[in-house]
Amino acid sequence: MRKLSIAALALAAVFAVVSVAYATNVYKVHLGSTTVPGKGSKTKPIPTGLKFGFQVEDSDPTKRASVIEQYAIGSEVLVTNPKMFPKCKFSDLDNEITPPAKCKPALVGTGLVKNAAGPSDSTPGPNGPRALADSTPCNLQLRLYNSGTGMILRLDGASPPPPSFESDEVGCLLAIHTAINGKFVRRKIGGVIASDFVFTVPPNLKHPLTGLDNSVRRSDNIIKLKTKKVRGKKRGYYEKVGCKGGKRVVRATFKTEATASTPSQTFTATKNGKC
Repeated sequence: MRKLSIAALALAAVFAVVSVAYATNVYKVHLGSTTVPGKGSKTKPIPTGLKFGFQVEDSDPTKRASVIEQYAIGSEVLVTNPKMFPKCKFSDLDNEITPPAKCKPALVGTGLVKNAAGPSDSTPGPNGPRALADSTPCNLQLRLYNSGTGMILRLDGASPPPPSFESDEVGCLLAIHTAINGKFVRRKIGGVIASDFVFTVPPNLKHPLTGLDNSVRRSDNIIKLKTKKVRGKKRGYYEKVGCKGGKRVVRATFKTEATASTPSQTFTATKNGKC
């Protein structure tokens, strides 16, 4: 009987180790709607705004999610026309305390990015690797600017940090005033054409300090309805160019950063949005 008990305890320990070793990020697209009704078509596109948002957590709720390195975000039959609209240079938006006034015409969207910052896997805190209890909330104001080939994500936040992870107040323990350069890539989503917004997070945002990880928890974004007359026709920054049925596939693909203990992994989350 004693041998069986020992064996059972050993087996339980093995499963516990496996569950820790293979804990993974869990993704959810919670926002994925357009602001203008109608399906549109290739010959009669409908300019629209866009609401998009996602959530990330570890499969163990006591831990921070793994650091995300690359993103690809898009929606079935939603295409973009960045060359038609005012643009701003990445060099004008990166590492300035406030975005320059000359970039205001290129502003196409706003949002909020909620993060958790804490000791990395290599320097775990008192509660273990990536423990949420050892982490500090960091909420960053997001502004999206047209670059002519994609969007530039401008992120801002300064001390003090928010009072809790549930708070939507903008603030961060470290002052953040930086930008990420992204591009639009034509790809198929749900079997039809779409514009994927693709970007890579730079090291200074993934690891603001040596031994510190910054993990995204949630992002809520609104792309404004931006229109312009081109050859007598109203065109949009984002446009609907058709839909196979009553729903659109909204898709986000995430690639995590490789660490000494965990290889890089790619995950995809989808949501059915109304056409």
